Amino acid sequence: MKFETFVALRYLRSKRRNRFISLISIISIAGVSVGVITLIIVMSVMTGFDIALRETIIGNRSHLSIYEIGGKVQDYERVIKEIEAICPEIVASGPVVQVEALFKNEEYTTGGLILGVDPERESKVTDLAKNLTDEGGRLFGKGRLPREKEIVLGYRLANRISARLGTQLQIVTARAIIRPFLGRQLGSQLWLTVSGISHARMSEFDEVYAFVDLPTAYMLTGEKGVDAIHVKLTNPFLADVVARRIRENLNYNTKTWYEDQQAFFDALRQEKLAMFIILAFIILVAAFNITSTLIMIVMEKRRDIGILRTLGASTNSILLTFILQGLFIGVIGTIIGLCIGIVLAWNINPIAQFIAKLLGWDLFNSTIYYFEGIPVAIVPFDVMCIAISAVLLTFLSTLYPAYSAARVNPVDAIRYE
Repeated sequence: MKFETFVALRYLRSKRRNRFISLISIISIAGVSVGVITLIIVMSVMTGFDIALRETIIGNRSHLSIYEIGGKVQDYERVIKEIEAICPEIVASGPVVQVEALFKNEEYTTGGLILGVDPERESKVTDLAKNLTDEGGRLFGKGRLPREKEIVLGYRLANRISARLGTQLQIVTARAIIRPFLGRQLGSQLWLTVSGISHARMSEFDEVYAFVDLPTAYMLTGEKGVDAIHVKLTNPFLADVVARRIRENLNYNTKTWYEDQQAFFDALRQEKLAMFIILAFIILVAAFNITSTLIMIVMEKRRDIGILRTLGASTNSILLTFILQGLFIGVIGTIIGLCIGIVLAWNINPIAQFIAKLLGWDLFNSTIYYFEGIPVAIVPFDVMCIAISAVLLTFLSTLYPAYSAARVNPVDAIRYE
């Protein structure tokens, strides 16, 4: 063991005359541990929410949408064959038509968007079929996929107009029609039966979207052709690569799932970074505590420092001794914090349930967040960043006390001894 390490460890041990300083060292370790625990839990929960929300978005949106330049896709079967021929990453494809409409019943009227799809194909591209069940914590999904002159409503949209399974809805669109003696008028009307209620676990889809089959969509628009082709890939993160290939080889416009929600994902990333910076101040406070501890140790060990210098210890040795002492406090606190933080993060749902029973109120309402439990994801990179940040802040907190110790004049330190 090196001289500096031996002395640094020796100074950390408790003695009768410096128990107060040892207690402060323990408090410093505890402060670092608490900061690391907090960061581990918060970062793990935020990453868990990020992943869960991303999976929900990917499940309800196609990984990639393909558009004809300058108009509708008239022969979607041909386009599907073309893109599947050059893109083996494609798992499933389906056409889609989007229609703005008013939904009316006897009492209520509201607006929304209708997506005309091939139900069988769309169920392979998105989670439309799952959204009509109670899978994955869904509470309001029921019914079946739409047939001709039937419609599936997002559950929030259905609640706005008090629609239930079997309800007859009047759908009004901006389709232009020609009436005898009245000429060209805007606004066609079609009565549809509610065949299903969808619970997509996304407020945008549950609040705004409804689904019909393609023949019904053609009745609403009065036009043939589709707006886009929805595509599901083997890996959603290949969307950019596949989109570039389609644009270069087939000259179609494309839009990926990430481009659709880029502002949302950017906001999540910035929020996570902001939380990391804010919570890192907990470790910073603990680092200041380490600084004050080392300053008191330097004051108490002034005579010892003078003796060590007289015996031949160099300035750098004294400097390194006190840096190592502070680092030992920081590293021990970081290791304890990592261990406890990871254990608590993995068991956060049982802990939340225990606290809920103890306090009598729910800490995580699944009807608000649409998840059965608190989503948690412990990412090694996040853990590494937290550990490095804690040790780095600890190291910086040791510099001033260590520098002060190294500047102690041995003659002055032992003059009156």
